Amino acid sequence: MARRLLLVVLLPLSLLFSGCPKDPYRAAIQGSSDVSQAVSSGIKITASYYASGTFNDGQKATAAKYFTVVTDCNITFRKAVTDVHISGQVGVQAFLPIADSFVTCVGNSAPMSNDQTVVAVLKGTDTAIRAISVAIASAKGVKQ
Repeated sequence: MARRLLLVVLLPLSLLFSGCPKDPYRAAIQGSSDVSQAVSSGIKITASYYASGTFNDGQKATAAKYFTVVTDCNITFRKAVTDVHISGQVGVQAFLPIADSFVTCVGNSAPMSNDQTVVAVLKGTDTAIRAISVAIASAKGVKQ
């Protein structure tokens, strides 16, 4: 289980640093995809932890609520990124505020937990969300 948890934390970082996207739009869309992958992995780990008795009903419910909030915020993020792209904006500064709003969306809506087992499972997804801003800022292409 520790190996699986390590994978969830390191996967978003490895995807982020696997190559610099050509432009901020692609960086944002790739970041959204990375968050979706992290949510998928987190759900699988949550199910495995619950099946093995590592998670109780409350821990499972907290993780499920977190992943639901992240998914909803990710949908909003992706739509906003697409809208900005369609409007013809191409610079980093057009996309960074949207990434910040994604972090804020999750932070304002997701359940908080002091349970370190739950926090560890959610960490990979949180890392993927926060990595989007870094990926956008590091993108090649137009820097306005």
